[in-house]
Amino acid sequence: MKIYFVRHGKTQWNQERRLQGMTGDSPLLPEALVEIAALGDYLADLKFDAIFSSPSKRAIDTAMILSERNHQPREINKRTELFEWRLGIFEGMLIDEAVAKDPENMAAFRHHPEQFWGNPIGAENLGDIYRRFIHFIDWLSKQNYDNVLVVSHGAFLSITIKMLTGTSIGELRPGGVGLDNNTLSIVDYDGDKYTLTHWNEKHGR
Repeated sequence: MKIYFVRHGKTQWNQERRLQGMTGDSPLLPEALVEIAALGDYLADLKFDAIFSSPSKRAIDTAMILSERNHQPREINKRTELFEWRLGIFEGMLIDEAVAKDPENMAAFRHHPEQFWGNPIGAENLGDIYRRFIHFIDWLSKQNYDNVLVVSHGAFLSITIKMLTGTSIGELRPGGVGLDNNTLSIVDYDGDKYTLTHWNEKHGR
């Protein structure tokens, strides 16, 4: 089975450099709609057995465009396990403001997410997001699928895909770099092992 992971298109809060977690949301930018359509055209000939999305509108809207551009459109299945990392009081806050408020924790979130301590601010920890991700993956592995499309979020996918495919905990965010908006990453599952074959790729315009 091949799992095609896509981070949603760029949003208003992405542009404003605001933290956009599980409960925060903002609309896709007009230029993002064009970019998502281009990715959809790139994937148009690929038959997906199923399409899954985070319930956040920015992810659903991305998934809908990708499905509509496909030669065999599919219904979008919303899965709560695919929500973005819950960031508590940081939701909607400018990144610079969050760094000023809690520099140590924000540095951990960006560079060493295993050291991020979310409990005091109503946020999730690394173990929380991986538990819900692996719950979905375990279920998915039991389905008779060849190709599936999964649309989710930047912080969430940047960490969980790497953990799934064997990256050591201390190397999850080298240089603090994660997935860009509207990028494609592919994981191959052979019934035993998950292998990352494509990472953070841009396609189309």
